[in-house]
Amino acid sequence: MIMLQAILSGLIILFGIVYLRQIVLFIIGIGRIRPGNSNSQRSVTVIVPARNEQEHILVCLESLLAQDYPARLIEIIVIDDQSTDGTAAIVTSIGERYPRVRLLRVENRPESVSPKINAVTLGITHTTGDVIFTTDADCTAPPTWISTMMRYYEEATGVVTGTTLYVNKHHVPDMLFGIQFLDFLSHTACAAGAIGNGITSNCNGSNFSFRRDAFGEIGGYGPLAQINSGDDSLLAQRIESETHWRVRFVLDPAAHVTTIPVRTWRDFLLQRMRWAGQTAHYNISALIFMVCSFLLFILLFVTLPFSLISPADFAAPAIMFAAKIIIDFAAVLRFTRATRITSVLCYFLPAEVIHIPTILFAVFGGYFGKFDWKGRAMQRTTHR
Repeated sequence: MIMLQAILSGLIILFGIVYLRQIVLFIIGIGRIRPGNSNSQRSVTVIVPARNEQEHILVCLESLLAQDYPARLIEIIVIDDQSTDGTAAIVTSIGERYPRVRLLRVENRPESVSPKINAVTLGITHTTGDVIFTTDADCTAPPTWISTMMRYYEEATGVVTGTTLYVNKHHVPDMLFGIQFLDFLSHTACAAGAIGNGITSNCNGSNFSFRRDAFGEIGGYGPLAQINSGDDSLLAQRIESETHWRVRFVLDPAAHVTTIPVRTWRDFLLQRMRWAGQTAHYNISALIFMVCSFLLFILLFVTLPFSLISPADFAAPAIMFAAKIIIDFAAVLRFTRATRITSVLCYFLPAEVIHIPTILFAVFGGYFGKFDWKGRAMQRTTHR
Protein backbone atom coordinates (compact mmCIF):
# COMPACT_ATOMS: atom_id res chain seq x y z
CA MET A 1 0.00 0.00 0.00
CA ILE A 2 2.81 2.38 0.88
CA MET A 3 4.54 1.53 -2.40
CA LEU A 4 1.35 2.24 -4.37
CA GLN A 5 0.93 5.58 -2.61
CA ALA A 6 4.50 6.50 -3.46
CA ILE A 7 4.06 5.58 -7.11
CA LEU A 8 0.81 7.51 -7.41
CA SER A 9 2.29 10.51 -5.62
CA GLY A 10 5.30 10.44 -7.94
CA LEU A 11 3.10 10.34 -11.03
CA ILE A 12 0.92 13.17 -9.73
CA ILE A 13 3.99 15.31 -9.14
CA LEU A 14 5.44 14.46 -12.56
CA PHE A 15 2.29 15.19 -14.56
CA GLY A 16 1.52 18.13 -12.30
CA ILE A 17 4.86 19.77 -13.07
CA VAL A 18 4.17 19.44 -16.81
CA TYR A 19 0.71 20.98 -16.32
CA LEU A 20 1.87 23.85 -14.10
CA ARG A 21 4.82 24.65 -16.36
CA GLN A 22 2.61 24.85 -19.41
CA ILE A 23 0.06 27.12 -17.76
CA VAL A 24 2.89 29.43 -16.71
CA LEU A 25 4.03 29.50 -20.34
CA PHE A 26 0.48 30.40 -21.40
CA ILE A 27 0.51 33.31 -18.95
CA ILE A 28 3.83 34.49 -20.37
CA GLY A 29 2.51 34.10 -23.92
CA ILE A 30 -0.52 36.29 -23.23
CA GLY A 31 1.88 39.03 -22.19
CA ARG A 32 3.74 38.71 -25.51
CA ILE A 33 0.71 39.45 -27.68
CA ARG A 34 1.01 42.83 -29.39
CA PRO A 35 -1.55 44.96 -31.24
CA GLY A 36 -1.68 44.88 -35.01
CA ASN A 37 -0.58 47.94 -36.97
CA SER A 38 -1.46 47.18 -40.58
CA ASN A 39 -3.28 49.94 -42.47
CA SER A 40 -3.83 48.07 -45.73
CA GLN A 41 -7.40 47.30 -46.75
CA ARG A 42 -8.13 44.01 -48.47
CA SER A 43 -11.37 42.50 -49.69
CA VAL A 44 -13.13 40.33 -47.13
CA THR A 45 -15.56 37.44 -47.37
CA VAL A 46 -17.52 36.52 -44.24
CA ILE A 47 -18.82 32.94 -44.33
CA VAL A 48 -21.66 31.97 -41.99
CA PRO A 49 -22.63 28.28 -42.00
CA ALA A 50 -26.25 27.97 -40.88
CA ARG A 51 -28.49 25.02 -40.18
CA ASN A 52 -31.94 25.71 -38.69
CA GLU A 53 -30.92 29.12 -37.36
CA GLN A 54 -34.05 31.18 -38.02
CA GLU A 55 -34.00 32.29 -34.39
CA HIS A 56 -30.56 33.90 -34.69
CA ILE A 57 -29.55 34.55 -38.30
CA LEU A 58 -31.20 37.97 -38.63
CA VAL A 59 -29.32 39.43 -35.64
CA CYS A 60 -26.08 37.92 -36.92
CA LEU A 61 -26.50 39.46 -40.38
CA GLU A 62 -27.50 42.84 -38.98
CA SER A 63 -24.28 42.93 -36.99
CA LEU A 64 -22.22 42.05 -40.09
CA LEU A 65 -23.97 44.70 -42.17
CA ALA A 66 -23.16 47.29 -39.50
CA GLN A 67 -19.36 46.85 -39.77
CA ASP A 68 -17.28 50.04 -39.97
CA TYR A 69 -14.95 48.44 -42.54
CA PRO A 70 -15.63 49.73 -46.10
CA ALA A 71 -18.83 48.08 -47.31
CA ARG A 72 -17.49 47.80 -50.87
CA LEU A 73 -14.80 45.42 -49.57
CA ILE A 74 -17.15 43.05 -47.70
CA GLU A 75 -19.24 40.20 -49.04
CA ILE A 76 -21.33 38.08 -46.68
CA ILE A 77 -22.12 34.50 -47.63
CA VAL A 78 -24.59 32.39 -45.65
CA ILE A 79 -24.37 28.67 -46.33
CA ASP A 80 -27.75 27.07 -45.74
CA ASP A 81 -26.77 23.58 -44.65
CA GLN A 82 -30.03 21.78 -45.49
CA SER A 83 -32.15 23.73 -43.00
CA THR A 84 -35.73 22.65 -42.44
CA ASP A 85 -36.90 25.95 -40.94
CA GLY A 86 -37.13 29.53 -42.23
CA THR A 87 -33.38 30.28 -42.26
CA ALA A 88 -33.10 30.48 -46.05
CA ALA A 89 -36.15 32.72 -46.41
CA ILE A 90 -34.77 35.21 -43.90
CA VAL A 91 -31.38 35.35 -45.65
CA THR A 92 -33.03 35.72 -49.05
CA SER A 93 -35.10 38.64 -47.76
CA ILE A 94 -31.99 40.37 -46.40
CA GLY A 95 -30.16 39.74 -49.68
CA GLU A 96 -32.89 41.50 -51.65
CA ARG A 97 -32.14 44.69 -49.70
CA TYR A 98 -28.38 44.23 -49.41
CA PRO A 99 -26.80 42.65 -52.53
CA ARG A 100 -23.55 41.91 -50.68
CA VAL A 101 -25.44 39.28 -48.67
CA ARG A 102 -25.77 36.03 -50.61
CA LEU A 103 -27.26 32.65 -49.85
CA LEU A 104 -25.68 29.40 -50.97
CA ARG A 105 -27.38 26.08 -50.39
CA VAL A 106 -25.77 22.74 -49.60
CA GLU A 107 -27.51 20.38 -52.00
CA ASN A 108 -25.63 17.28 -50.92
CA ARG A 109 -22.76 16.30 -48.67
CA PRO A 110 -20.39 13.36 -49.04
CA GLU A 111 -20.70 11.10 -46.02
CA SER A 112 -16.93 11.30 -45.50
CA VAL A 113 -16.90 15.11 -45.19
CA SER A 114 -17.71 17.09 -42.04
CA PRO A 115 -20.92 19.16 -42.45
CA LYS A 116 -19.21 22.38 -41.40
CA ILE A 117 -16.13 21.87 -43.58
CA ASN A 118 -18.39 21.02 -46.50
CA ALA A 119 -20.34 24.25 -45.95
CA VAL A 120 -17.29 26.50 -45.52
CA THR A 121 -15.56 24.97 -48.54
CA LEU A 122 -18.65 25.67 -50.64
CA GLY A 123 -18.52 29.28 -49.51
CA ILE A 124 -14.82 29.68 -50.29
CA THR A 125 -15.17 28.26 -53.79
CA HIS A 126 -17.93 30.77 -54.64
CA THR A 127 -16.27 33.91 -53.27
CA THR A 128 -13.34 36.16 -54.07
CA GLY A 129 -12.29 37.89 -50.82
CA ASP A 130 -8.58 38.11 -50.07
CA VAL A 131 -9.29 37.30 -46.41
CA ILE A 132 -11.90 34.77 -45.30
CA PHE A 133 -13.73 35.38 -42.04
CA THR A 134 -15.90 32.74 -40.38
CA THR A 135 -18.43 33.09 -37.62
CA ASP A 136 -21.49 31.18 -36.46
CA ALA A 137 -25.11 32.00 -37.19
CA ASP A 138 -25.86 32.43 -33.47
CA CYS A 139 -23.05 34.99 -33.07
CA THR A 140 -23.09 38.78 -33.03
CA ALA A 141 -20.07 40.82 -34.10
CA PRO A 142 -19.36 44.36 -32.91
CA PRO A 143 -19.14 47.06 -35.64
CA THR A 144 -15.37 47.14 -35.19
CA TRP A 145 -14.83 43.39 -35.60
CA ILE A 146 -13.52 43.22 -39.16
CA SER A 147 -11.53 46.47 -39.04
CA THR A 148 -9.82 45.43 -35.80
CA MET A 149 -8.96 41.93 -37.02
CA MET A 150 -7.65 43.32 -40.32
CA ARG A 151 -5.11 45.48 -38.49
CA TYR A 152 -3.32 42.25 -37.56
CA TYR A 153 -2.86 41.24 -41.19
CA GLU A 154 0.68 42.43 -41.47
CA GLU A 155 3.03 41.14 -44.16
CA ALA A 156 3.68 37.71 -42.59
CA THR A 157 0.25 37.11 -41.02
CA GLY A 158 -1.83 34.30 -42.45
CA VAL A 159 -4.39 33.64 -39.67
CA VAL A 160 -6.04 35.97 -37.15
CA THR A 161 -8.34 34.75 -34.39
CA GLY A 162 -9.98 36.32 -31.36
CA THR A 163 -12.23 35.93 -28.36
CA THR A 164 -15.84 34.79 -28.28
CA LEU A 165 -17.94 35.57 -25.21
CA TYR A 166 -21.27 34.26 -24.01
CA VAL A 167 -24.28 36.51 -23.46
CA ASN A 168 -27.26 35.25 -21.48
CA LYS A 169 -30.16 36.09 -23.79
CA HIS A 170 -32.29 33.07 -22.93
CA HIS A 171 -32.31 33.21 -19.14
CA VAL A 172 -29.95 30.29 -18.64
CA PRO A 173 -29.53 29.67 -14.88
CA ASP A 174 -26.77 31.90 -13.52
CA MET A 175 -24.52 29.08 -12.36
CA LEU A 176 -24.72 27.19 -15.67
CA PHE A 177 -24.13 30.41 -17.59
CA GLY A 178 -21.18 31.50 -15.46
CA ILE A 179 -19.47 28.12 -15.55
CA GLN A 180 -19.89 27.87 -19.33
CA PHE A 181 -18.56 31.40 -19.78
CA LEU A 182 -15.52 30.78 -17.64
CA ASP A 183 -14.84 27.32 -19.03
CA PHE A 184 -14.91 28.63 -22.60
CA LEU A 185 -12.83 31.64 -21.62
CA SER A 186 -10.16 29.44 -20.03
CA HIS A 187 -9.77 27.49 -23.28
CA THR A 188 -9.42 30.79 -25.15
CA ALA A 189 -6.83 32.01 -22.65
CA CYS A 190 -4.71 28.91 -23.29
CA ALA A 191 -5.09 29.37 -27.03
CA ALA A 192 -4.03 33.01 -26.78
CA GLY A 193 -1.03 32.15 -24.62
CA ALA A 194 0.12 29.45 -27.02
CA ILE A 195 -0.18 31.78 -30.01
CA GLY A 196 1.69 34.46 -28.08
CA ASN A 197 4.51 31.95 -27.71
CA GLY A 198 4.47 31.16 -31.43
CA ILE A 199 2.68 27.79 -31.14
CA THR A 200 -0.88 27.38 -32.37
CA SER A 201 -3.01 24.96 -30.38
CA ASN A 202 -6.58 26.16 -30.61
CA CYS A 203 -8.76 28.62 -32.54
CA ASN A 204 -12.49 29.16 -32.53
CA GLY A 205 -14.42 29.30 -35.79
CA SER A 206 -16.87 31.83 -34.37
CA ASN A 207 -14.08 34.45 -34.44
CA PHE A 208 -11.62 33.26 -37.05
CA SER A 209 -10.04 34.48 -40.28
CA PHE A 210 -7.34 33.46 -42.72
CA ARG A 211 -5.80 34.56 -46.00
CA ARG A 212 -7.17 32.86 -49.07
CA ASP A 213 -3.56 32.49 -50.28
CA ALA A 214 -2.58 30.63 -47.09
CA PHE A 215 -5.59 28.35 -47.43
CA GLY A 216 -4.63 27.62 -51.03
CA GLU A 217 -0.99 26.91 -50.20
CA ILE A 218 -1.93 23.96 -47.98
CA GLY A 219 -4.51 22.66 -50.44
CA GLY A 220 -7.54 23.69 -48.42
CA TYR A 221 -8.87 21.44 -45.68
CA GLY A 222 -7.46 18.34 -47.37
CA PRO A 223 -7.04 15.57 -44.76
CA LEU A 224 -9.10 17.59 -42.24
CA ALA A 225 -12.29 17.16 -44.25
CA GLN A 226 -13.50 14.17 -42.22
CA ILE A 227 -13.10 15.85 -38.83
CA ASN A 228 -16.40 16.80 -37.22
CA SER A 229 -14.99 19.36 -34.81
CA GLY A 230 -11.84 21.42 -34.39
CA ASP A 231 -11.29 22.11 -38.09
CA ASP A 232 -10.44 25.77 -37.37
CA SER A 233 -7.70 24.87 -34.91
CA LEU A 234 -6.25 22.22 -37.18
CA LEU A 235 -6.41 24.48 -40.23
CA ALA A 236 -4.46 27.17 -38.35
CA GLN A 237 -1.93 24.58 -37.18
CA ARG A 238 -1.37 23.40 -40.74
CA ILE A 239 -0.95 26.92 -42.07
CA GLU A 240 1.58 27.67 -39.34
CA SER A 241 3.56 24.46 -39.74
CA GLU A 242 3.47 24.04 -43.54
CA THR A 243 3.85 27.63 -44.75
CA HIS A 244 5.70 30.82 -43.84
CA TRP A 245 2.50 32.49 -42.56
CA ARG A 246 2.11 33.41 -38.88
CA VAL A 247 -0.93 33.12 -36.60
CA ARG A 248 -1.98 36.13 -34.53
CA PHE A 249 -4.39 36.51 -31.60
CA VAL A 250 -6.47 39.65 -30.97
CA LEU A 251 -6.96 40.68 -27.34
CA ASP A 252 -8.66 43.98 -28.20
CA PRO A 253 -12.30 44.06 -26.95
CA ALA A 254 -13.22 45.75 -30.25
CA ALA A 255 -12.93 42.29 -31.84
CA HIS A 256 -14.89 40.30 -29.22
CA VAL A 257 -17.69 38.28 -30.81
CA THR A 258 -20.63 37.23 -28.65
CA THR A 259 -22.69 34.05 -28.76
CA ILE A 260 -25.28 32.27 -26.66
CA PRO A 261 -24.67 29.42 -24.22
CA VAL A 262 -26.44 26.10 -24.28
CA ARG A 263 -29.46 25.94 -22.01
CA THR A 264 -29.06 22.70 -20.07
CA TRP A 265 -26.30 20.81 -18.26
CA ARG A 266 -26.84 17.89 -20.64
CA ASP A 267 -26.22 20.09 -23.67
CA PHE A 268 -23.17 21.55 -21.95
CA LEU A 269 -21.64 18.08 -21.53
CA LEU A 270 -22.52 17.00 -25.07
CA GLN A 271 -20.95 20.17 -26.44
CA ARG A 272 -17.73 19.47 -24.54
CA MET A 273 -17.76 15.92 -25.88
CA ARG A 274 -17.88 17.26 -29.42
CA TRP A 275 -14.99 19.64 -28.73
CA ALA A 276 -12.88 16.94 -27.09
CA GLY A 277 -13.07 14.65 -30.12
CA GLN A 278 -10.74 16.87 -32.14
CA THR A 279 -7.67 16.68 -29.93
CA ALA A 280 -6.15 13.48 -31.33
CA HIS A 281 -5.29 15.44 -34.48
CA TYR A 282 -3.35 18.20 -32.69
CA ASN A 283 0.38 18.79 -33.10
CA ILE A 284 2.81 16.86 -30.90
CA SER A 285 3.57 19.64 -28.40
CA ALA A 286 -0.12 20.23 -27.72
CA LEU A 287 -0.75 16.49 -27.49
CA ILE A 288 1.96 16.00 -24.87
CA PHE A 289 0.45 18.71 -22.70
CA MET A 290 -3.09 17.37 -23.12
CA VAL A 291 -2.11 13.77 -22.43
CA CYS A 292 -0.18 14.73 -19.29
CA SER A 293 -3.09 16.92 -18.16
CA PHE A 294 -5.57 14.11 -18.78
CA LEU A 295 -3.48 11.62 -16.80
CA LEU A 296 -3.07 14.14 -14.00
CA PHE A 297 -6.83 14.70 -13.89
CA ILE A 298 -7.53 10.95 -13.74
CA LEU A 299 -5.08 10.55 -10.86
CA LEU A 300 -6.50 13.51 -8.97
CA PHE A 301 -10.06 12.33 -9.52
CA VAL A 302 -9.21 8.91 -8.08
CA THR A 303 -6.87 9.94 -5.25
CA LEU A 304 -8.26 13.23 -3.93
CA PRO A 305 -10.89 11.51 -1.74
CA PHE A 306 -8.16 9.46 -0.04
CA SER A 307 -6.01 12.56 0.36
CA LEU A 308 -8.87 14.37 2.09
CA ILE A 309 -9.52 11.40 4.39
CA SER A 310 -5.87 10.96 5.34
CA PRO A 311 -3.91 14.09 4.36
CA ALA A 312 -0.88 13.19 6.44
CA ASP A 313 -0.36 9.91 4.61
CA PHE A 314 -1.30 11.03 1.11
CA ALA A 315 -0.63 14.75 0.70
CA ALA A 316 0.46 14.96 -2.95
CA PRO A 317 -3.05 15.03 -4.53
CA ALA A 318 -4.30 17.81 -2.25
CA ILE A 319 -1.15 19.89 -2.73
CA MET A 320 -1.25 19.49 -6.50
CA PHE A 321 -4.96 20.30 -6.67
CA ALA A 322 -4.34 23.46 -4.66
CA ALA A 323 -1.47 24.38 -6.99
CA LYS A 324 -3.75 23.78 -9.98
CA ILE A 325 -6.38 26.13 -8.56
CA ILE A 326 -3.80 28.86 -7.98
CA ILE A 327 -2.15 28.65 -11.41
CA ASP A 328 -5.49 28.33 -13.22
CA PHE A 329 -6.74 31.46 -11.48
CA ALA A 330 -3.54 33.30 -12.39
CA ALA A 331 -4.03 32.41 -16.06
CA VAL A 332 -7.69 33.39 -16.14
CA LEU A 333 -6.95 36.62 -14.29
CA ARG A 334 -4.15 37.50 -16.73
CA PHE A 335 -6.40 36.91 -19.71
CA THR A 336 -9.45 38.69 -18.34
CA ARG A 337 -7.36 41.74 -17.54
CA ALA A 338 -5.80 41.73 -21.02
CA THR A 339 -9.23 41.47 -22.66
CA ARG A 340 -10.99 43.63 -20.05
CA ILE A 341 -13.44 40.91 -19.05
CA THR A 342 -13.76 40.50 -15.29
CA SER A 343 -17.47 40.01 -14.63
CA VAL A 344 -17.36 36.20 -14.38
CA LEU A 345 -14.46 35.68 -11.98
CA CYS A 346 -17.00 35.05 -9.23
CA TYR A 347 -17.71 31.70 -10.90
CA PHE A 348 -14.10 30.58 -10.83
CA LEU A 349 -14.28 28.25 -7.82
CA PRO A 350 -17.48 26.43 -8.92
CA ALA A 351 -15.99 26.05 -12.40
CA GLU A 352 -12.74 24.73 -10.95
CA VAL A 353 -14.55 22.16 -8.82
CA ILE A 354 -16.29 20.60 -11.83
CA HIS A 355 -13.38 21.13 -14.23
CA ILE A 356 -11.73 17.74 -13.76
CA PRO A 357 -14.87 15.55 -13.92
CA THR A 358 -16.15 17.57 -16.89
CA ILE A 359 -12.90 17.07 -18.80
CA LEU A 360 -12.85 13.34 -18.06
CA PHE A 361 -16.46 12.91 -19.13
CA ALA A 362 -15.92 14.97 -22.29
CA VAL A 363 -12.77 13.11 -23.34
CA PHE A 364 -14.18 9.63 -22.81
CA GLY A 365 -17.46 10.60 -24.44
CA GLY A 366 -15.79 12.48 -27.28
CA TYR A 367 -13.50 9.59 -28.16
CA PHE A 368 -15.73 6.61 -27.62
CA GLY A 369 -19.27 7.92 -27.79
CA LYS A 370 -21.66 9.42 -30.29
CA PHE A 371 -23.34 12.79 -30.03
CA ASP A 372 -25.97 14.86 -31.77
CA TRP A 373 -25.13 18.12 -33.52
CA LYS A 374 -27.69 20.23 -35.37
CA GLY A 375 -30.00 17.25 -35.56
CA ARG A 376 -27.31 14.95 -36.95
CA ALA A 377 -25.78 11.97 -35.22
CA MET A 378 -22.01 12.44 -35.13
CA GLN A 379 -19.03 10.45 -33.95
CA ARG A 380 -15.29 11.01 -33.79
CA THR A 381 -13.37 10.13 -36.92
CA THR A 382 -10.25 7.99 -36.63
CA HIS A 383 -8.66 9.62 -39.66
CA ARG A 384 -5.41 11.42 -39.10
